[in-house]
Amino acid sequence: METSNHAAYIGSIPEHYHRGAGPFFFEPYAQELSTRIKAFAPQQVLETACGTGILTRRLREALAAETRLVATDLNEPMLALARQTVGPDANVEWAQQDMTRLRFTDGEFDAVVCQFGLMFVPDKPAAAREARRVLRPGGQLLLATWRSLEHNAAIRLAHETVSALFPSEPPRFYLTQTGYGEPREMTQLLADAGFTHIHTEPVQKRSVIENTHELAVGLIEGFPIVDFIRAHDPLLVSVAIGALTKALDKHFGEAPVKVTIEALVTSATAPGA
Repeated sequence: METSNHAAYIGSIPEHYHRGAGPFFFEPYAQELSTRIKAFAPQQVLETACGTGILTRRLREALAAETRLVATDLNEPMLALARQTVGPDANVEWAQQDMTRLRFTDGEFDAVVCQFGLMFVPDKPAAAREARRVLRPGGQLLLATWRSLEHNAAIRLAHETVSALFPSEPPRFYLTQTGYGEPREMTQLLADAGFTHIHTEPVQKRSVIENTHELAVGLIEGFPIVDFIRAHDPLLVSVAIGALTKALDKHFGEAPVKVTIEALVTSATAPGA
């Protein structure tokens, strides 16, 4: 994740992110993106904003053993957990890097993939240009970004719950998280960066809520929104988790239940092949 207060995945956040939100939100699209990347048969793959390694693990499983896989994230605590997720013996290169200022050579990679990181980047054009720069001619870019709150009820409930605690200063974290899922703006961003053959596709997944309390913990303590809450009153963290658990129970019913989540999956090609 990248440089803004919305991107400070440090302290206890990575563990809650991985355990509470990971299976519900990120695992379904990790399977989707790793399958799509495998179809390109790349030899050099860069993953940016790798988080706790949920997609990294699936990429390593899907790609050929000889394929080079480099995984980067801005936050070292996320990378530390990612190393554990993938395992110490996995053939993965790790690097703490900002996706708007990558320390790789021009045309070094066949594919660049980013799952749910672009939304938090303050300078999205810079991130797009960097992805274009490090791709060889004909190289592939693959992105997943969340669609809006209306398409993701669990995130919407988290936004409404936390906003109700701060009516005079509603936080924008969940709006940022789901604020870059429209095909038109994604297409324009990548076209401006020089990409061609841009394809955007809303992709729905059915995810299972096994435990509403654990999901609520993931949605509150697994994201930097928890720092906003603590800055106002640390006691409100447990209040928010309790209120969100009740909201999830009321909306979805008794767990386990299957819930629809929706992301925009975008592919694009670096020109020049």
